[in-house]
Amino acid sequence: MMFPKLTRLRSEKHRRNVSQLACVCCGRPGPSQCAHANATKGFGVKACDSLTFPLCPDCHRLHDQGGIYTKSERWRREWEYVDATRAELLYRNQWPAEVEAAYRKAIEPLARVVHGEVA
Repeated sequence: MMFPKLTRLRSEKHRRNVSQLACVCCGRPGPSQCAHANATKGFGVKACDSLTFPLCPDCHRLHDQGGIYTKSERWRREWEYVDATRAELLYRNQWPAEVEAAYRKAIEPLARVVHGEVA
């Protein structure tokens, strides 16, 4: 799969906001761990911080190990988790313009992967 080179947002404040939310998978109250989407990362490079979501330590471990989901199922879940996190942070007025701008660029490769546009 070929992904265009992206400038990835790095924001400790945003990651802290994400980690204060309840686990998006099981609902365990926060603080959680700020998990990055796996679909757009590679070779030791984390995905953009705008593609993060809160997971409790147990769910984070299971998600990253990938043993319980197929790759496409994990990517679909990441899409849903990022979307839910964005909605919650928008509601809390904790989704600044710089995160939105980075999100709009970073979500394109994930959208192509999830919706089968990349072979």
